[in-house]
Formats: sequence, C-alpha cells, structure tokens
Amino acid sequence: MFVIDCPTHGSRVLLSERRIRSLRNTDTGVLLALECYCGHVEKISTGRRAPARHVPE
Repeated sequence: MFVIDCPTHGSRVLLSERRIRSLRNTDTGVLLALECYCGHVEKISTGRRAPARHVPE
C-alpha cells in the first residue's frame, strides 16, 4: 500500500500496488509512478543509492 498527497482530492489517498504505473531502478534510486483513482499521477523517488563502483587502478 502507498499513501500519496493528491492535489485533486486535496487530501491523502491510500493506493494499492495495482495503481503502480511504472517502476524503474536507476543509479540514483527507485523511480515510482502511482496513479490515483482520479487520474493524477504522483512520481516518487525512493530507495538507496546504488553503491559506488570500484574502478581497478
């Protein structure tokens, strides 16, 4: 379950995993797009940063 602040509703909305529209793992973290029941799409950046890659000398 996810909680977003929906500007259309003017309140917090509880969304299930069925409302996930995209999920991408990047070097800067996880990018998540959730669609509210009203159609508003909330984009969230979360997760840990990827560890620095060791470059051999």
